[in-house]
Amino acid sequence: MNFHRCILIPIFVFFILSSSVTFAKKAAIVIDFDTKEVLFEVNANTKNYPASLTKIMTLYILFDQIEKGLLTYDTKLKVSKIASSRSPSKLYLEAGSYIRVKDAIMALIIKSANDVATVVAENISGTEKEFAKLMTSYARNLGMANTTFQNASGLPNRAQLTTARDISILSHALISNFPEEYKLFSKQNFTYNGKTYKTHNKLMLSYEGADGIKTGYIKASGFQLAFSAVRNNKRLVGVIFGGDTGKQRDRSLKIIMDKEFAELGINKIEKKLTIVKKETKKTKTNSYSIVVGTFKYRNNAEKQLKLIKSKYPKTTTAKKANIVLIKVSGKQLYESRFENFSKKEAYTACKRLKKYNRDCFVRL
Repeated sequence: MNFHRCILIPIFVFFILSSSVTFAKKAAIVIDFDTKEVLFEVNANTKNYPASLTKIMTLYILFDQIEKGLLTYDTKLKVSKIASSRSPSKLYLEAGSYIRVKDAIMALIIKSANDVATVVAENISGTEKEFAKLMTSYARNLGMANTTFQNASGLPNRAQLTTARDISILSHALISNFPEEYKLFSKQNFTYNGKTYKTHNKLMLSYEGADGIKTGYIKASGFQLAFSAVRNNKRLVGVIFGGDTGKQRDRSLKIIMDKEFAELGINKIEKKLTIVKKETKKTKTNSYSIVVGTFKYRNNAEKQLKLIKSKYPKTTTAKKANIVLIKVSGKQLYESRFENFSKKEAYTACKRLKKYNRDCFVRL
């Protein structure tokens, strides 16, 4: 960790972390995901109420139960009277009803539903109190030395405390240990019983490279956010506590994250790739391409090209491998392509790959 950087905090941080809120304690931390190096911290060990960031641990345990085969995504969880009585935010589940695990997961991520958190706790541990003990045990095992959980939701409890550093540890563990499940945190909405709920994580919708993870708020904690973003294959995880408003919290963390990306020499996602343009006239003989994968991250697109080239040389020999940046619904994605096919060759190649259950389609 760069001690000098932590001591000589830029003046703007004073304004970022200053507030008129008397309850919330101000704190922030940014870590390099790959090295776990702390790039920035202010009051990172100051104890505070975790609010709905608590649900990150609830989800972590839920994913672990699925991985161990104790639950499946289709397992039905029973709703108790206690769970149904929890305060909003909630799905307003009725006592005696059931909710599937996969719906519970999305309700926790998108809606931050407190009734669902209690449902998960009771179905795993019998009571929420016992589940909280399990949560604290998981926290200790992950190295979260200053965290104690008392419930699964983050609803106010004076004994439920954590730190910005501990939440960064938990966020890192979630992304590292459950990479496929973590992709769910980038979802923008969730539909249950005919009603669609939108994510509370507004910064994720606007920050370049963002892919999750969770917001939190109770009066005593202020507005909080655990956040992850990837630019040019470099992931940073940021946590901020004690925002006066959701917008101020987001703006403050954006400034800090931008600063740390910039200090790493990363300002924007590199755009050295060709943007796809629709052609309507004159097709050259070998102007067809086959797309063998579409990915959020460039390194995954590169891996796919190498895999297809090594396993199916008959299809790819003498063809140009390329990664092309495209935009879908306003989002940037990377296409793995092989180029310089004739129309007939392209469709024959895709047909051959599909026989081996490989994704493939033809682009002109």
